[in-house]
Amino acid sequence: MSSWFSSGASFLRRSVVNPFVASIAEKASPKRAQRGLWGGKKINFGNNVSHSGKKTRKRWSPNIVTKRLWSDCFDSMLRLKVSTYVLRTIDKKGGLDNYLAETPDEKLDSRLGSFLKEQVLEQRRRILLGQDLLPPPSMSDIAYKEKRAAMHEKWLQDHRFDK
Repeated sequence: MSSWFSSGASFLRRSVVNPFVASIAEKASPKRAQRGLWGGKKINFGNNVSHSGKKTRKRWSPNIVTKRLWSDCFDSMLRLKVSTYVLRTIDKKGGLDNYLAETPDEKLDSRLGSFLKEQVLEQRRRILLGQDLLPPPSMSDIAYKEKRAAMHEKWLQDHRFDK
């Protein structure tokens, strides 16, 4: 019997049957992708193969830039870390607000993107109803809340009573 790390199509067959192996095979998005708009881009790994056949491990990171993007809903600039892929998509959709509103959460693939999408949709709803508008979201507040939530989760795991 071959082990789970053997090469060939048998690994693919087992990964469909065994969800644990399938979860290992899937690429997880890095934590820093949750604090920006990467558009589902992930860090890829592979090998550089020289002429002699020697393999050197290589990593390809997405092209991430820090940009100030205009939000029509909030009438202000938002400083975000975005991939160049997302920048082109924002231009294509006609602005940051349209990109956030029209892109599904699975494609956004980040907590920050989902949060901003909720804020933009709520702001658009308030504009239509003539209600008071929300202030622009503070990016430092978002990072602080995420850090507090992570610390709380860690504390809960460390202090579980059902051990």
